[in-house]
Amino acid sequence: MYIIKDLKAFCNSGGIGKVLATVFLNPCFHSVLLYRISSFFNRIHLKIVAKIIWYINRVVYNVDIDYRAKLSGGFVLVHGIGTVIGCNVVSEGRLTVYQGCTLGGNQGRSAEYRGVSIVQPVLQDGVVIYTNACVFGPAIIGKNVKIKAGSIITHNIGTID
Repeated sequence: MYIIKDLKAFCNSGGIGKVLATVFLNPCFHSVLLYRISSFFNRIHLKIVAKIIWYINRVVYNVDIDYRAKLSGGFVLVHGIGTVIGCNVVSEGRLTVYQGCTLGGNQGRSAEYRGVSIVQPVLQDGVVIYTNACVFGPAIIGKNVKIKAGSIITHNIGTID
């Protein structure tokens, strides 16, 4: 279950106190939890419920993670305010995103990745995207790549598996 992996990534080997503090007091974790719930409702074809939860996430936490995005477990938002993650974004492992980042936008382009046409970013395991960075289009971001603050990425970077 992805939310358990998310919680473990948020707590980073902390004790029960850290887990309780994260579950009850961390708004970034709450935002990820709302994304997971909206994504679940989308998968069971209750799109209107998914959109309502997505909307609540936008209004309450100012985080726009599309319920159709495919984010693997181990997803961590750090100061997530202003973060936007588009509907066709895929993460294939742990992903850390800081505030104000935008992931999405295809600018009318597409690319092939593992036999599938992609129009928005694919992020492999261990990617960290720092404050106000943007990743646009069908870019593939390789394992353990760190994208520096304020960067604008429109092409593949890192070693692609």
